Amino acid sequence: MRKKAIIAMMMAAVMALSAVTALALDYYVPEDAQSVTARFNVVEEEPGEEFTMVSEDGELEIHITEDTLIYFEDYVPLSDDCDGMTQMVREVLFGRSLAEVLDGRNMRVLFEESDNIEPISIKVLFEVAVHLPGLIDGDYNGYENGYENGYENGNGYDNGYNGIVPLPDVIDWENYPVELNGELVVNGEILENAPAPFLYETENGYVVMVPLRAVAEALDFDVTWNNYLRSVQIGVGRHIWIGQYEAHVGRMAPIMLNTAPIIRDNLTFVSLEVVRYVLNHYAYVFEGQVVVEEYTDMM
Repeated sequence: MRKKAIIAMMMAAVMALSAVTALALDYYVPEDAQSVTARFNVVEEEPGEEFTMVSEDGELEIHITEDTLIYFEDYVPLSDDCDGMTQMVREVLFGRSLAEVLDGRNMRVLFEESDNIEPISIKVLFEVAVHLPGLIDGDYNGYENGYENGYENGNGYDNGYNGIVPLPDVIDWENYPVELNGELVVNGEILENAPAPFLYETENGYVVMVPLRAVAEALDFDVTWNNYLRSVQIGVGRHIWIGQYEAHVGRMAPIMLNTAPIIRDNLTFVSLEVVRYVLNHYAYVFEGQVVVEEYTDMM
């Protein structure tokens, strides 16, 4: 019975994929239709799900409506015009608006020439994932000649990276001992009531984890928790998922994290790489404090 159930599930999955493919491809294409592949940006949003996008070169403007057929390369639809696809669409959008998902994406647009172009279909092309620097691979400028030489010569951080040396995300405890005093400093202010950062042990070493909401809100981001998806939306277009190594940042391709976000004491904690690459702020440990501040030309 178990074997039959597995076979039945596999057949159902194949049939579902076939149905999606058929829905995505089964539409009328005029003989004079044209296609353009380019990266498009949202320039104007209207009430409902309608909005206008323009190609990066400014040559093509398209108007997106609720009837526009939009799908990924694997034929998973992003538009809600396909019967029975509402749940799938919701899972793909991860709580974001369609405009947020499409903004800055590379797309193949099929259209007929007119003054106000409404696409026949839009295929959202896959992106190459953005990988963060390796765990301890020398990518951190100033690390070797800064922290190591300063530590060994008794000069502390004086010989480091503008006086501040970015430690690797995964800490070699024996060679580079790090102590945290529980203080979290954001743009020069100690967050008095914020949960304390802590060292999180992974199979590769220790990682500094910070409370996401406290840091993000101190940086004036709105933070929204999605219990259904176990995800956090930070501002517009920034998303992370508990236990997932992928983060989304606006128009960029997915960022592959070295350490997945976790839940501790019913709060979301993330590694410093999330602060750097998702919130786009400098983050480091200095004299026991975890410090978060804006990037400057000196850093």
